[in-house]
Amino acid sequence: MELSVLTYEIIDNVAVIEMNNPPVNALTPAFLNDFNQVLGNLKGDNKSRAVLLASACQGFFSTGDDVNELKEIDEHMISLLPKVHELMNDLETLPLPTVAAINGHALGGGLELALVCDFRFMGKDSGRIGLPEVRLGMIPAFGGTQRLPMIIGKTKAVEMMFKGLAITPEEAKQIGLINDIFPQQDLNERCLDYTKRLARQATGAIARIKSCVNTGLYEGLEKGLAREMTAFRENIFSPDVKEGIDAFLSGRKPAFTEEGPDSA
Repeated sequence: MELSVLTYEIIDNVAVIEMNNPPVNALTPAFLNDFNQVLGNLKGDNKSRAVLLASACQGFFSTGDDVNELKEIDEHMISLLPKVHELMNDLETLPLPTVAAINGHALGGGLELALVCDFRFMGKDSGRIGLPEVRLGMIPAFGGTQRLPMIIGKTKAVEMMFKGLAITPEEAKQIGLINDIFPQQDLNERCLDYTKRLARQATGAIARIKSCVNTGLYEGLEKGLAREMTAFRENIFSPDVKEGIDAFLSGRKPAFTEEGPDSA
């Protein structure tokens, strides 16, 4: 892959994606192109069992857009929205556990990018997190109006969006927007360790759990339950189930081997 604003490497079965599009990791066409390449690679790479999304830009995870560029918004920029939504959907439905290491401000599209990850961690005193578009007379347009209420509930989500609130890591943890707060200097290492532990889990089962959860959230209970039954039938005869039961009965740690993206 020839990447311009992302770096990508595999560390102990963890695909580490680092954003490096200074100053604010804006979701530019180059960013979208890089990310689509990486996701395409992940879908065909059975070595990866989990994903860590991090930032190389000091003080910023991502702000989505560079405000200076919004002064010249045109139909071409608007035409990129479907591509952004496709990227977000692809990352959200990726059949691997995904972790966002939020090292700085995650605002607007940056938070919307973090929302599609399964887990979100922030560094202490790292910055603010929120969807402040209304302060510019705008609305969130990368999926935030849909995903934020699902994660923290409608009441708090509309308060954040209506007021354009950008909240601290402590406030974000309190409302369930992030999972935990790590010391800023340890953030990436702690997140990598967390992601490595996820990579040792039953990846095939995780892929199916994600599929069931997303089906229920977006398509309703009936379809979610139908997907759950199908996934159980697919999963119950897998080698990982046999390994998990044998390991439990013999008092040892399981060694799951079912491959990731292609297994579900």
